[in-house]
Amino acid sequence: MKNKITDLFLFRHRFIIGYILIGIIFLALLFFLPSIAPEGLSNKEMMAAVNANQTNSHFIRDGHVVDLPYYGIQKLCLKIFGLTLYSIKLPSIIFGVFAAFFLVLLLNRWFKSDVALIGSALTTLSTAFLCLANFGTPSIMYVFWLAFILWLGSKIVGNRSIRPFFVILFTSAIAFSLYTPYLCYVALIILIAGLAHPHLRASIKRLKTYQLIIAIIIFILAISPLMVSASFHLDLFKTLAFTNDFSFNSFRRNINEAFAPFFSFALAYDSVYLAPLFGLGTVALIVIGAISSLDKMFTSRNTVTLAVTVFAIIVSGLSSETAVIILVPIAILTAAAIDTMTNHWRTIFPRNPYAHVVGAIPLVAILGLMLFSGLSHYVRGYHYTPRVTKNFNSDIIIIGNELESGDILIVESDNQNLEFYKLFENYNNLTVVTELPENFNSKVAVLGNTKTDDKLELTKIAVSSKSRNSDRLYIYTKATEKEEKTGEE
Repeated sequence: MKNKITDLFLFRHRFIIGYILIGIIFLALLFFLPSIAPEGLSNKEMMAAVNANQTNSHFIRDGHVVDLPYYGIQKLCLKIFGLTLYSIKLPSIIFGVFAAFFLVLLLNRWFKSDVALIGSALTTLSTAFLCLANFGTPSIMYVFWLAFILWLGSKIVGNRSIRPFFVILFTSAIAFSLYTPYLCYVALIILIAGLAHPHLRASIKRLKTYQLIIAIIIFILAISPLMVSASFHLDLFKTLAFTNDFSFNSFRRNINEAFAPFFSFALAYDSVYLAPLFGLGTVALIVIGAISSLDKMFTSRNTVTLAVTVFAIIVSGLSSETAVIILVPIAILTAAAIDTMTNHWRTIFPRNPYAHVVGAIPLVAILGLMLFSGLSHYVRGYHYTPRVTKNFNSDIIIIGNELESGDILIVESDNQNLEFYKLFENYNNLTVVTELPENFNSKVAVLGNTKTDDKLELTKIAVSSKSRNSDRLYIYTKATEKEEKTGEE
């Protein structure tokens, strides 16, 4: 009977089928959720689009090299698709897909296939990861670069024969990660560890001379725009490695603010992130994973987990946005907890395949409930949590639906996102002004306010689904001559 079970197609290909299902669900969620939750863009996403637009032929001279890999992709998306909700979020979706892929590969390096499969599902389908991959800001790059670098490092360290391809990828990843603020410390830690740790030194010594030369050349070429730009703007180093207003009070406050939304079960914070980003079930798994790792503290997996956790806490004191780095060690600890529980069950019935299947049923059911509740919390939270939803507006959706090429959009001069709305001129061929032009023949839309003028006739008010300030766009046409004369009389 045991042979019959192991010969089944579904049993033999269970991991491939599992990863295909996770991939389909993950991709569907990433491309489907932006139209549902969060509805619209936050101020940081609008500023990200403005920064991406500045990535032009003079970006090196002008100092616009911070987060260059992300903004370069975002600028390309804007040029291809225009200024839309998806063109702004698409770079995060792309890097989110690759970040999830490398996390899956990393977990498969350190855990058995069944454990890595469950851990991958809990991580990539979690509220925290979906939030990160659906925000049109460079925050996803912290998880992407760490997952990529750690996976490449695991492929290089300990292998007797090192492929030049992985050396080139590893060098390139380290170099391009330097464009992301504070990840220079990751490169520094890797350099120190490579010189101090005997196993890492042995791995470096196994590299052939031509591999080292190629790696050095690629590294220099990759960071050359950064170094040239820094020669024009010396404050660029401070932006990438430190903060302008550092103090111990602000350092402690940043850490509190950074991790508050992650594990707050009683209070919703004024933030773009929902609270909590991790449910009680995930927190319980994290605790189990941490406890089970104590007796194996000096293994490479647990050393990396501890180092990344400490790094995430320290750099979050410099910038609260870097707290998302904690997703990487949480993914590892969650998988460690699953590994501990499945191993404990198997030791009770070591030779009974039916017991293994029966034991997996409640575990899968509980994990399924965790994923479903997390997704429900994500969708509903962004619609019914006032302190979070107020940080997003759906103007970009309304403007895209109501205005066409050549129309006029009036935005008040004191609007904090005026630079963002100006982008509609570049990518959607709208005329964006702060005052009504003297002569016009096209449709006129006023953002967030009414306009009293005899030249205009109100035809429509476009609204959002928000309960407050929902009248977002007042649309006018040019008044007829009869109406204009009546107004004059």
